[in-house]
Amino acid sequence: MRSLFGLTMLSILALAGCAKEEAPPEAVPVEVPPKTVSEIVGEYSAALQPLFAGAQAGSGFAYGAADPIISQFTTLRSQNSNPKEINEPAASAQIEEQVANHVKIAKDAEEWYALDGLLKLHATLNPTSQRYQPLRRKTDLMMERPLVKCTGFATIDKDDLMAFLDVMDPKTSQITSVRVREGEEFYPDAEGKSILRLVKVIGAQSGLELEYMRLPGETWEIPGPENR
Repeated sequence: MRSLFGLTMLSILALAGCAKEEAPPEAVPVEVPPKTVSEIVGEYSAALQPLFAGAQAGSGFAYGAADPIISQFTTLRSQNSNPKEINEPAASAQIEEQVANHVKIAKDAEEWYALDGLLKLHATLNPTSQRYQPLRRKTDLMMERPLVKCTGFATIDKDDLMAFLDVMDPKTSQITSVRVREGEEFYPDAEGKSILRLVKVIGAQSGLELEYMRLPGETWEIPGPENR
């Protein structure tokens, strides 16, 4: 009986040993390869597409609209940071080229709010660059240029033509109504210095030419009330 019991225990221990030896090896984590340059550029371009579209003439890109786009891009870029993604620097270099192309588009189209965002983006990608310093100054001033709408005209004493204008601060949206003659300066700043001038009435009251006096010689045209 003892002999049989001993054999039985040896068999159990042998089977337990075999079961232990046959246990599958531990799974080895699969290392995810780094993203390619094209993959990262695709992610960045998709995130920046609203800002790139805002550079086009007549886009109507709004004041402050660039900030959340840049914030999203910055977050995305941190997720692709080195050394995890070794191709991130090359991808950022390609995006910097795209930004430079859209800076030119926005400048030519005078889409100042989009241009502001593109210049901020360029500074994020290349903090030490001085490439756009003069354009940065002009953009800052143009973003502060009031929005002007002509609401009507009135003739006083036969030849004395007066234009009625609504002038809106782009930052506060506060509207000031003024009456202005050709050649007159108007809309004073905090120091009491007028920053706008009515250069002339165009044609048969079809529009007006205005000068932004913070940038002498910088003029633009707005439609008259019949042509809006």
